[in-house]
Amino acid sequence: MAEPNDIPLGTLSGRPDHVDDGEQSTQLLDASARQPKENTPMILRYMPTRDTCNKMICWRCKMWMLIVSSVAILTAAIIIIVILSIRATPLDDDFIDPNLKIHGTPRYYIGSIKISNYSFTPGLVIPQSKDLYLSKTLKNMLNQLYTTSPALRYYFVDSDVFSFSHGSAIAYFWLQFALPKEQDLLIKYTLSIEVLINVLRQHLQTGDVGKIMKTEPSSLTLQVANEKYVRSLKTGQCVHQVLLLSKEQTFDSLGLIQCNRSSSNYWLVQGESGYSIKATISTKPGGPNCSGVDVATYSTGFLDPRQTVSKFEQIGQPLTTEVIVSGSTLLVAINPTAGCDLSQYSIAFLQVPVTECGGVLGGTNGSFRSPSYSNNREKAIDCTWNLKLQEHFRAKIVFKDFKLGGSPKTGQSCVTDYLEVDSQRFCGDHQSFCLSSNSSSLQIQFHANQINTKGFAADYMAIDDDLTDVKCL
Repeated sequence: MAEPNDIPLGTLSGRPDHVDDGEQSTQLLDASARQPKENTPMILRYMPTRDTCNKMICWRCKMWMLIVSSVAILTAAIIIIVILSIRATPLDDDFIDPNLKIHGTPRYYIGSIKISNYSFTPGLVIPQSKDLYLSKTLKNMLNQLYTTSPALRYYFVDSDVFSFSHGSAIAYFWLQFALPKEQDLLIKYTLSIEVLINVLRQHLQTGDVGKIMKTEPSSLTLQVANEKYVRSLKTGQCVHQVLLLSKEQTFDSLGLIQCNRSSSNYWLVQGESGYSIKATISTKPGGPNCSGVDVATYSTGFLDPRQTVSKFEQIGQPLTTEVIVSGSTLLVAINPTAGCDLSQYSIAFLQVPVTECGGVLGGTNGSFRSPSYSNNREKAIDCTWNLKLQEHFRAKIVFKDFKLGGSPKTGQSCVTDYLEVDSQRFCGDHQSFCLSSNSSSLQIQFHANQINTKGFAADYMAIDDDLTDVKCL
């Protein structure tokens, strides 16, 4: 019989008797771990062992093998997805409508390129002329380029060269493409003007093209074309090419031309170098007049808003108007807006000699310079240029070269040799500088007394009236 003071050890420690010493140590250790010592920070760390990646998963498969296999499978899946995405792009024949070029929405571009090793001859624009080989060669080059282009051949339909201008021959051409229903991204990227120009410029710099004709890639221009105009160029209807040599050409009845009554008429006129082209448009006296006709003239071979010479509307009253363009190319577009009978209209074209000293400056850009004086001249020479631009435009004049002799001066101190622009005088030798007008018209006067006066050279361009900041380049 146990004594009252003989209390079993398990009862004293609060543990059952069957707990062994190992379990006691473990429980004491866990208790101490759960109760951190005062002022001792707790630090949790994960210490991977070297054997982690070598751990057997199943049979002979280790952890590192499973990781490598997963990465390989994921990489292969990404590659397959990329390949399938490329195969699914519209550039694959399987995804292009074979009838796209027939039923697609037409989109036209029009542009020009300078061919420096050819000079203009009348045969370049006369049908059935032996000189037409140049336009045929350029057309074949355009067709071959765009039909073999990996990105553009699916949409390219046709092209043609429709005219040339004087001097080093500038060829005018158009391009036709077909668009699918979803076309926004196609127009923004694949068929953007930048892409089409870059593709053509790279091709023009190849050796094969250089053997046939010497082109100037920097002179290449391209823009989205007026659909009516290009359709007329394709069919040959409502577009009339006029070649001016020395005599005036008059067309008495515009309604006798093979056009529908409501169709636009286009007159593409080519003159000789050293001449300006004057167009006179009028209605016959006493005849019925149209209720609405829009007329626009351009100093280039296509409807380029930047090359607009003039625009006006005839609204039922008798009409006589003259337009002069300083250059060898003029395009007149006549658009009857209310079923007008154009048989009451007449149009005449005449070449006006360009004098070296003074004259009329028009269009949206051009150039002028002082005359070439001889050293034995006896009289002073005075030249006056009248610059006339379309309304709501101002003129920016850039003097590339200005050497009248002596130190640069301005104002009333210029007496002997000077250039006067809108009542402001300049004389002496100046670096390149520019001026801007306050209106659409400007008068420029040049006076020279000295025998050894060198002269000046200047370019002008039309700028929008809304632009207030005009900087010299």
